[in-house]
Amino acid sequence: MQKLFEKNLNFFKTYLPDYFKLVTSIKERNYIIKNDNLYDRQGNKIYPNSITQDSKTIAKNPVRNPLWKRHFFIKPQKWDEKEFYATGKIINSFITDKDTYYFDESFLPTTVIFGLITGKFLEELKKYTFQSLFVYEPNPEFFAISLYFIDYEEIYKKYDKRFFLWVGGRIDYFAIEKFFFERVVSSSFVNLFYEAYSHPLIDDAKEKFLNIQASKLRGWGTFEDEIKGIKNHLKNINKYPLLNAPKKINVPFCIVANGKSLEKNMEFIKQNQDSMIIVSVGTAIKPLLRAGIESDFHFEQERIPILIDALKDVLPNYKGYFVGASVVNPKVFEMAKNPLMYIREAFSLEKGLPVLKGASPIVGNAGFAFCTNFTKEIYLCGMDLGFRLNEKKHAKGSFYDERDDVQTSGIKVKGNFSDDIYTDSLLLSSKRNIERMIKIHNLKVYNLSDGAFIEGSIPLKEKKLPKINKQKYIKEILSAFSKEKFQTQIPQISNLLKAIQKALQMQVKNQKELTGIIDFIEDMLKEYSKIDKNAYNLLRGSVFHILINFYAESFKGTKPKVKNLLLFDSFLKKLQ
Repeated sequence: MQKLFEKNLNFFKTYLPDYFKLVTSIKERNYIIKNDNLYDRQGNKIYPNSITQDSKTIAKNPVRNPLWKRHFFIKPQKWDEKEFYATGKIINSFITDKDTYYFDESFLPTTVIFGLITGKFLEELKKYTFQSLFVYEPNPEFFAISLYFIDYEEIYKKYDKRFFLWVGGRIDYFAIEKFFFERVVSSSFVNLFYEAYSHPLIDDAKEKFLNIQASKLRGWGTFEDEIKGIKNHLKNINKYPLLNAPKKINVPFCIVANGKSLEKNMEFIKQNQDSMIIVSVGTAIKPLLRAGIESDFHFEQERIPILIDALKDVLPNYKGYFVGASVVNPKVFEMAKNPLMYIREAFSLEKGLPVLKGASPIVGNAGFAFCTNFTKEIYLCGMDLGFRLNEKKHAKGSFYDERDDVQTSGIKVKGNFSDDIYTDSLLLSSKRNIERMIKIHNLKVYNLSDGAFIEGSIPLKEKKLPKINKQKYIKEILSAFSKEKFQTQIPQISNLLKAIQKALQMQVKNQKELTGIIDFIEDMLKEYSKIDKNAYNLLRGSVFHILINFYAESFKGTKPKVKNLLLFDSFLKKLQ
């Protein structure tokens, strides 16, 4: 045991010095190892039986072990082939009605361990191949104790980038995101969780893992969606002034979204409408106009035809500046008095164009990204990114008045002002992207919305701002838009599709090899994005959807299977 401890200490000193310092800085010991158990200061045994016996029990067949929890994040189901004529057809070709899953005895899916104590069970688990493994130990002393029982150098060598370790303190969102985004597809099917002991920091970590996993499955898009956007873009580009050269102006901006709390925020907006640049997004335009408030800029970015119906009775009379993504239906631009345009990020034809970074996944993100280009001071109104169960999600007087707008379930999150706020995977993804933008741009963001708490923002109920010369600053914002001629090149995707087909023709013997093929295709896609980002953006969403459904489906039955997906050829016929 002592030799292993010293080996681990030398390993961390050489490769992860922060963990070496953490272990060597522990001065007060609260636990002692003796008689194959761990004892606290009061002499209480930590393990009910013994370290060895209990560790073997914990490590025995985790997939079916009641001490472990399994979370399925996707269950394959049939797609609408009319709307998703290529993606849906491929997925439906291999979907079955089976609902039982088989796991190889030597393979474990994405695994997350909350707490180690001694960690000997992890040493027992080394006989398995992990899709990927994340270990979080909030107590530095337990980590130090684990050095007597776990050969960390061997684990790092065996799993390399598939192994993540976080020790001490509150776990960071970005560490969890890095873990999942290292292998987006194969980590999105099913996760195994083991909780060694209860602790508030572990509760916090569990919530973050589930939230990030849920949000990770959103925003992939599909080939069919991109084609709609391409058709709209080709009609719109070079027709309207394009956001091209933004510059900082020292005035506050207010983003107005259509969350339920917009009703409460109207008074703040009225009081300060001459003190800040007001940017409305999506369906917030109608409640604002009904309240006698006209935003200075209004954002839309959806490709869907329903946008025409949502705006036809308000946009033609709107006196502010309409800012639409180039993928928006051309008829929407034609309704606007003062149309402007921007390029949405991760769009298939973005190469060589000035992209508005941070504009996904929803229009609220586009409005936020727009503001970050001009200011450091932002106020959020109606940007709820969450809801209360069994209540309307959107403000009165909007497009949602006559639609089903109530949710009875969701993901519980910390509220901006209360503890009864829930969200869904799309809004969670939007929230995370806003939080990332706040951090990257070092923004001062005041959140008046009665919804989800946004990390890095300051909850605010009311404030009176000094008046500004709005027309002067609007003129400066408008100078960031210019009308230019851009050449459009349709992405060529045949070579990438052939490479994917070739990989999927490989035969596999077990789930380890299957995972390797899926990860290889994902890595190939990521590498291809450096060569041809437009082709990558066009195909990525559908390929990810196909692969994750294919991967999950391959776990059904008694052994993994890989079919030759020749239907990828159908993509080539849809670019006409």
